[in-house]
Amino acid sequence: MLNKDFLKKVLKEEKKLLSLKEVKYVNVPHYEELSVKKFWPILREDETLMKYMPEFANVNTIPDRVYFWNVANTV
Repeated sequence: MLNKDFLKKVLKEEKKLLSLKEVKYVNVPHYEELSVKKFWPILREDETLMKYMPEFANVNTIPDRVYFWNVANTV
């Protein structure tokens, strides 16, 4: 999820990155109840989590599943 725009915001201290040692990895099963589409609108309101998530130009765009669940589990 690291791109040029996200990296600029990290350098301006608007966003944050987690080191690989900090990440608490989780393997979330592929159930419809645990889909990113279902949880993204709910967790998008959490300011702490959003410091680690990129901003998308399109409102309907969602983050990568593995990245989303690992960051959510860590935060």
